[in-house]
Amino acid sequence: MRRLVGLLVTLVVLVVVAVVVDRVAVRSAEGGAVRAFEEQADDVTGAQIDITGFPFLTQLVSGELTHVTGSADTASFGGYAISDLRVEADGVSTSSPYRIASGTASGVLAASSLQEAVVEQTGLDLGVTASGGVLSLAFDVLGAEITVDVVPRVSGPAELAVDVVAVRTALGVVSVDDLPSGITGTLSGLRVPLDLPDGVTLDGVSVADGGVRVSVVGTDVVAEDLVAS
Repeated sequence: MRRLVGLLVTLVVLVVVAVVVDRVAVRSAEGGAVRAFEEQADDVTGAQIDITGFPFLTQLVSGELTHVTGSADTASFGGYAISDLRVEADGVSTSSPYRIASGTASGVLAASSLQEAVVEQTGLDLGVTASGGVLSLAFDVLGAEITVDVVPRVSGPAELAVDVVAVRTALGVVSVDDLPSGITGTLSGLRVPLDLPDGVTLDGVSVADGGVRVSVVGTDVVAEDLVAS
């Protein structure tokens, strides 16, 4: 009987040790992934990466992590300032080029970054603000300030468009048809292309405080391309 109890105690101890070793290994790997992300991306704050599933060591041996989640308070990709970044990835390879079988990501594209893209696209000197579910474009026409409220939408795999919902002036709300034809045509055809890596497409867009939340989906994506994009 004593031998049986001793054997059971030994097995329990071994299991506990194995679990502790596994958890230490996964925490070390998560820390290394965060450091690598911070080194390769720009302006990263509050980064966190979680490798789910147990045991971790068997996933490491197999060369693929079942599920990985990530987040960051801020980051910059391709010159775009992003906040509240959230990532879900399935089937992440553990060796270069670190492919992701499938995944989703979302983040708030800052109004300042969106403004730069819109100015480049339209040639208009304007300001962009976002609040209350509406994106507002403000500019001057012949000395009069005009604010155009728009709602963004996905217009292609890597392109945003906007729909005009209101035009406001100091005299009140006016029809978009009353604007100069050049401005009307520019706003109606406004498109904002995004530089997305291979395998990643736009899935949704909505206005958030301080910018627009952009959601993407990806299949067979190289992780290094995501950081470099």
